[in-house]
Amino acid sequence: MENTFDINAFDKDRTSSPASFRQCQAIGYKFAKKGSSMNWKLQKQITGCLYSLAKDERLTFKKAHQILQGKTLPKVYLDKIALYLKEKVS
Repeated sequence: MENTFDINAFDKDRTSSPASFRQCQAIGYKFAKKGSSMNWKLQKQITGCLYSLAKDERLTFKKAHQILQGKTLPKVYLDKIALYLKEKVS
């Protein structure tokens, strides 16, 4: 299936607005899947982390698109998840 999404088709207001929940969810699905199996717990953690950043307007539509195009999830987001889990246990 061909990727027909073109980020340049969106206006500057949209690309600078917060990422959508669906974008955050897609990133979670992409980076939580290892081979043919899905790590559902990690998928929810990634989605939750990114969506909370989007709600705080610290993750834009354009940045989420860039993350989705990458091969690995940037370490900064994995560190945020680890920190959240550590604080939650304490």
